[in-house]
Amino acid sequence: MGIERNMGGLTCVSAFSGGMGLDLGLERAGFKVLFAADNFPAAVDTINANRPHLPVYSGNVEALNKAIIQGMTGASLHDLDLLAGGPPCQSFSTAGKRLGASCEENGHLVFEFLRLVNELRPKAFLMENVKGILSASLEWRQLPYNNNGKRIDKLHGSLLRAFLRKAEEIGYSVSYAELNAADYGVPQSRPRIFFIGYKDGTQPTFPAPTHSKTGDLLLPPWEKIGSVLTDLPETSYCAKFSERKVKYLRLIPAGGNWRDLPVHLQQESMGKAFYAKGGRTGYWRRLSFEETAPTILTEPQNASTSLCHPTENRPISVRECARIQTFPDEWIFCGKGSDQYKLVGNAVPVKLADAVGKHIASILAMKRSGLPKAA
Repeated sequence: MGIERNMGGLTCVSAFSGGMGLDLGLERAGFKVLFAADNFPAAVDTINANRPHLPVYSGNVEALNKAIIQGMTGASLHDLDLLAGGPPCQSFSTAGKRLGASCEENGHLVFEFLRLVNELRPKAFLMENVKGILSASLEWRQLPYNNNGKRIDKLHGSLLRAFLRKAEEIGYSVSYAELNAADYGVPQSRPRIFFIGYKDGTQPTFPAPTHSKTGDLLLPPWEKIGSVLTDLPETSYCAKFSERKVKYLRLIPAGGNWRDLPVHLQQESMGKAFYAKGGRTGYWRRLSFEETAPTILTEPQNASTSLCHPTENRPISVRECARIQTFPDEWIFCGKGSDQYKLVGNAVPVKLADAVGKHIASILAMKRSGLPKAA
């Protein structure tokens, strides 16, 4: 049978679905998610808990193909509107040493995503990743290094070039942009790279921001976390700081970090990191109800990436992280506490996914109706 449309709406297949932040936003934008896939057990359990009738593939994406998706959905997929997903991004992270795609098991998954695009031939695709994907190389390299005698594919940005080249080869026009979730009403500064591709040659564009950092005549200022945290009863899992960490964090004011400690305690608390380069703004960081949150990560109890509650000497809880990521309160996260933090911290904020989804939906709707394409 063909694809059953959602009251005349648009259809989507999800890969690397995780905690389903991207999927939830796309649902709000009018897409019907037909299928989800993830090999992280806690993600599969989360999807099943919240969408019990949604087909979920729990194997490795390398083995996933059109026939499996057709078999699990009962749909032909010949008229699929969108393939969406966020391939795992550890090998592109800018937090540690730069690694090329081939030296980490997750680096090649962006090309597995393109393989699925080519098999399913959706009208459009949407892929999210970290900023490091823009400078990642196809092969491993040490830093520092020099380029003498290096093949071009080993160099800065070679993975991005290969990705764009492959997308063009399979018939998709692709654009990418850095979008900050805070610019779309999320109380969190979270810059990420989004790729949009269209099959018919349409040059992709991206949604205009709805907020600005300081606010102006046209846009309101970024949302503050006080707007989402102050009315939340604490019922979810919450990690703990060690006694040593609490010793220092109790001295940090709301919105502060290690720089607010006396100098001798800065050195004592940070050890060798005190002499490292960079701002190290995450060390002993305490959030403030009057500020936008920094990027929500997967381990808020770590000293170097602390996400301490504004008024309590503890990390923010799973549900507080989920609020900042704009998940609805009724959304269930499964697995151990650390698994739940991982699902929330790796997710696309729902409000941002909604904004991007609505933008794509408007382009697809215009193409379906035969109206001129948006600039």
